[in-house]
Amino acid sequence: MDLMNSAEKPQPPRSITRELAAFAVHTRFAELPDAVKAESARAFLNWMGCVFGGCQDPAVGIAADVALEAGGRAQASLIGRGRRTDVANAAFVNCLSSSVLSFDDTHLATVTHPTGPVAAALFAYSEQHAVAGEEFLTALAVGIEIECRLSNVLLLPPARANLGFFVTGLTGPIGAAAALGRLMQLDEQRMRWALGLAAAQAAGFRGTHGAMAAFFVPAHAARCGVSAATLAFKGVTCTDHVLEGAKGFVDVFGAGGDLNRAADGLGRHFELMANAYKPYPSGIVVQPAIDACMDIAQQLPSNALLETVTLRVHPLALELTDRRKPEDPVQAQISLYHWAAACLVQRAAGLAQLQQACIDDPAVAALRARITAVADPALARDEAVAEVKLTHGTAYRAHVEHARGSIARPMTDAELDAKFSAQVDTVLPPAARDELLGLCRGVAELPEVGRRIAAAWGG
Repeated sequence: MDLMNSAEKPQPPRSITRELAAFAVHTRFAELPDAVKAESARAFLNWMGCVFGGCQDPAVGIAADVALEAGGRAQASLIGRGRRTDVANAAFVNCLSSSVLSFDDTHLATVTHPTGPVAAALFAYSEQHAVAGEEFLTALAVGIEIECRLSNVLLLPPARANLGFFVTGLTGPIGAAAALGRLMQLDEQRMRWALGLAAAQAAGFRGTHGAMAAFFVPAHAARCGVSAATLAFKGVTCTDHVLEGAKGFVDVFGAGGDLNRAADGLGRHFELMANAYKPYPSGIVVQPAIDACMDIAQQLPSNALLETVTLRVHPLALELTDRRKPEDPVQAQISLYHWAAACLVQRAAGLAQLQQACIDDPAVAALRARITAVADPALARDEAVAEVKLTHGTAYRAHVEHARGSIARPMTDAELDAKFSAQVDTVLPPAARDELLGLCRGVAELPEVGRRIAAAWGG
């Protein structure tokens, strides 16, 4: 009877809290594959460029003012703004800067933007403490890995996730806490507490998209990660099975999720290698259509009169970016219609196409009204088709099988450098920009990451 009862008892869930905590504590730089080391540096470079690109945005200015009014100690830079505040608020503001133009990186399988919360927490901490480059990159790789793996658990089959969740706000605090906890040299027990305290602060849903509040979500994740790691370091406890347990993180946010996605192949398979960098400052699901429209724009005669545009896109693109009449840059970032019209009228897809002047351009607005967008489930997420008909009957068609910046067509180092420079040029003179680029590229060799890099802008 005892044997029968024992066999009938359900097996406890896999203890991913313990496994992820051990991975965060014990991973060593020397153990990381060379490709992961290189990609970690690319992720950091892309993040730093995006921080400068967004640091003068009105939302960032408001957030910086609020942080300074709170009166935190001057521990870390508000990058690009010439001021300093405490580590937690610096992480918040700098992550907000990196996400506010929708130019940040994306884990394509889950549309998580992983580097922002992790890098913002690490960099702010590294300005206050001596952190060597190899340790910084190891912590960055660990945090991104945990964040993306937990996103897989929540969103990929068989999980019954609500697509309304803004998943960066759910898993970002945990990735940031794991990374920062590593720099704080937490042991496994305190690291489990840090993961749990971060999970308890998970928040964010896509109903905020189209307003400044959308960028609060990843920024809040960065600040929550700092709080969680610091509290765990000081001794605030949490349960040891908070991620996998009943009424815990996965049960609440991704019921039915496969816990094995969090821990299988840890240290051998890296989700960081499935991370992508955007060539355009827009929602990731819009980028295939931008590519298709840009392909056509390059073929159009200078005096072309466009009559109609038809787009075929993955259903998620239309679900998330079906905004025909954006009123401001925040809404334009996630407007499929705006980007298609701007590309075809102005024949460019950069930061200038996010300006109010482009949004209000009569020609752009008129073309937005003549665009038909069709959701095609046969298309992949990084695929799109555009068809343009001119008033005299000539038609153009472009089929993008894999968008630029996708895993199949990743941005090259040269393209990332150009993206970085275009954004940093808005704040720093060329000499400082070039110095900063070199430091970010060679971050692994720096003896003190935060202090040396901040010196490039006089931080």
